Amino acid sequence: MDAIKRVRSVDVLRGFALMAMVLIHFVIYLGDEGAMYTWPYFILNDLLADFGAAGFLTMVGISQVLSAAKTPDADAPYLFKKAALRAGYIFAVGLLMLALTWGPHHIWQWDILTLIGFATLVLYFCRFLPSWLILLTSAGVAVLTPWLRSLVDPAVVWGAGFMPTPVISDVAPGLFVMLQGEIPIVWQWDAVLRGFLLAGEFPVFPWLAFPLLGFVLGRRIIAGRYRRDLPYLTLLGFLFVLLGLVGAWVGRGRPAAAVVTEYLAPLSFYPDSFTLLLCQVGVMFVVFNILYYWYDVRPDTGERTGFLTTLYNRTSRFSLTFYFLHYLLIGWTLALVYVFTGTYRVFDLLGIWAALVAGLAAVVALELLLKVWEAHGARYSLEWFLAVLTARFVKQDAQP
Repeated sequence: MDAIKRVRSVDVLRGFALMAMVLIHFVIYLGDEGAMYTWPYFILNDLLADFGAAGFLTMVGISQVLSAAKTPDADAPYLFKKAALRAGYIFAVGLLMLALTWGPHHIWQWDILTLIGFATLVLYFCRFLPSWLILLTSAGVAVLTPWLRSLVDPAVVWGAGFMPTPVISDVAPGLFVMLQGEIPIVWQWDAVLRGFLLAGEFPVFPWLAFPLLGFVLGRRIIAGRYRRDLPYLTLLGFLFVLLGLVGAWVGRGRPAAAVVTEYLAPLSFYPDSFTLLLCQVGVMFVVFNILYYWYDVRPDTGERTGFLTTLYNRTSRFSLTFYFLHYLLIGWTLALVYVFTGTYRVFDLLGIWAALVAGLAAVVALELLLKVWEAHGARYSLEWFLAVLTARFVKQDAQP
């Protein structure tokens, strides 16, 4: 079988999402109340973050298919053990990251890494299912989410309530809402399970829908059919965006808490409203299709890469390490400020422009670190440790 050609658009989108995410998180966690009432904050937190997370998770599904296609002759037990080890490793790294960043109490915050770990195992079993069933499951996860959330007492999880999103609400009142305060973390098994499935930062419902969708897209890419899918999926993407915006516009007169349990509701990220999810799917289709055409379809595309593309590719290869370290930069900066001032200044440290400059400085520092790390064979990176563990504990049965 011919070697699988690397899909450059996947690396570019994943790398860009990670680099943008650093700016987003620095502005969110270090920005003060005044920063919230600025357009840069809205653009980063309520546009780029909303759609970047969906795109990043979709790339998880695509990458699983591309990775499996590199070892088409591997036996099922080997592939399962490899997937299980990878899933457990990413899940554990996600919990460790939260503990080191915010303290052990926050490990049940359910960040995106724990979702990716769980999705990695789910996607292994998807290889035995037809694509139509995976698509149906993805749609089912999205459609069932508001109903499932209606079974949870909203006062327990979202008791702080919702508020109009600053800045944009002056232009389009009621279209965007945001959670007031933070999602509570309770160390009881039912609350932990509820957070994992429905009420954490990135719960299974509805966020698993994106890796499942990506898995089907990855199959189309491997089969060589995605190129001719581009115009249809791009049109479909615009249709999804239109449906989401119309649904949000119709629902803007409803109570803000409608984002939890209803289908026609304002746009909200925590929790991910059904209308925003439609927009996220649509934007993901449009953006990824443009990148796929530019990097993988154009007749004059080749292996030449510009400066930014090189950065995106390197960041993509170190995605787990990059994500882990950027959170430590934020959490330990806040801890250091606390040591010297006696005040924990999360969400209240810098103005918008200072927070942006700090985020840009963090991106530059991380990229320089990755460049040096790459030059030394990436030894002791999180990806390197995963490769070592895989080689040590996952053996392929000898072929007769």
